[in-house]
Amino acid sequence: MKKLLTFLRRSMVIVSSVIALCLIVSVSASYFPPGKAWLIAFFGLAFIPILVLNFSILIFWIIVRIKYAFIPFIAILISSPVFFHVFAFHFAKQNVNESDTISIKLMSYNVRNFDLYNWEHNSNTKSNIYKMLAEVQPDILCFQEFYSSDKDKGWTNEKDISKLLKLPEHFFSITNTVEKYEHWGMCTYSRYPIISSGFVGRRGVNINACIFTDIKTPAGVVRVYNVHLQSFHLNYKDYETIGLENDSALNLNAGKSIFSKMKKTYVTRGAQVQVVAKHIRASPYPVFVCGDFNDVPSSFTYNTLRGNLQDAFLEKNWGIGFTYDYWLPIFRIDYLLIDPRWNINSFKVIGEDLSDHYPVVTTISPGAE
Repeated sequence: MKKLLTFLRRSMVIVSSVIALCLIVSVSASYFPPGKAWLIAFFGLAFIPILVLNFSILIFWIIVRIKYAFIPFIAILISSPVFFHVFAFHFAKQNVNESDTISIKLMSYNVRNFDLYNWEHNSNTKSNIYKMLAEVQPDILCFQEFYSSDKDKGWTNEKDISKLLKLPEHFFSITNTVEKYEHWGMCTYSRYPIISSGFVGRRGVNINACIFTDIKTPAGVVRVYNVHLQSFHLNYKDYETIGLENDSALNLNAGKSIFSKMKKTYVTRGAQVQVVAKHIRASPYPVFVCGDFNDVPSSFTYNTLRGNLQDAFLEKNWGIGFTYDYWLPIFRIDYLLIDPRWNINSFKVIGEDLSDHYPVVTTISPGAE
C-alpha cells in the first residue's frame, strides 16, 4: 500500500509539472510571433482551462502535501501578466459624470451580415439589430462583416443606418461585390466629420480587413481603426468535431483539417497584426482600435495591438467578458482599445443573441492636458 501511495504521489508530481509547463508555454504565446512559433499559439488559446487546471492542482497539493504546491504556484505567478489581460476586476457600479466634459460613445460590432443568410432562424434578427442600435445611439460605430445592397429593399443598410442613427459620415470599405449592387466589407460611421480614411496593408501581406478613419471630434482629430483579422473559418462540422458530437469526433481526417486551418490562420494573422501595429504606432493622432481580432487576450495578436493602449473592458468591467457566442462562452475576441490620453468612463458587452458576436460599447472623454 505504501509503495502504491508513493507511486501515485510521484505520478501526480510529474502531472503537476507538465501542466505547469503548459501554462508557462501558454503565457509565452503573447510574445512569440506565430510565424516563428505557431504551435505555441495553440497553448495561448487554451490559457483559461490550463490556468484552471493549475489552480485545481494548487488546491490539491495544499490539502494533500503542501511542499509540492510550489509547482503550480510558480507557474501561476509567471502567468500573472497575462492573467490580468484576461480577467477584469472592476465590480463597482460605473457612475460617470459627463456633464462637464466631452463624451463620445464608441461601439464595435461584428454584425454577421445582419443575418442575411438566416443563421439565427429568425426573420426579425435584422430589425432587432436596428432596434438595439437605436437604443445605444453610438457616436462612432465600427461594423465588421457588414452587408449592404444598392437595390434590395430592406437590405440597404449603408444608408438606412446612417438615417436611423443620424450618423451623417461613414466609410464603407468594400471587400466583395456580387452583381454590381451587393456589397460586403467593413463600415465605420461617425457623428463627426471624417477628414480622411484609408486601408492598412503591405505588399505580400493580406490585410483585407483593417481600415482607418480620421475623425474631427470636438476634442480634436482622432484616428479610429476598424479591424477584422483573419479567422479560422471553421464550419459547423468542425465545431461538431471539437465538441465531440456525433461520429465526427472519431474522424481523424476532420481533426487534421481543423489543425491545418488553425495553423495557417495563426501564421497569416501573425503577419497581419505586425503590419497593423506598425501603422497604429505611426499615427499622428490619438488612436482608438475597434473590432474583431479573432484572437484571445492571451495571444500575440492582442499583446501586439494593445501596446500602451487601454483595454476598455479591463478598465471598467469584471470577469472574462466573453464576446463570441458560439462554442464555449470563454472567448473574448472583440475589443475597444483606447489611447491613454483619453479617459474611459464606462464599458458594456451587450449580450443579445443577434449575431455570433456580442457588440461592445464604451463611453470615453478626453483627458486633462
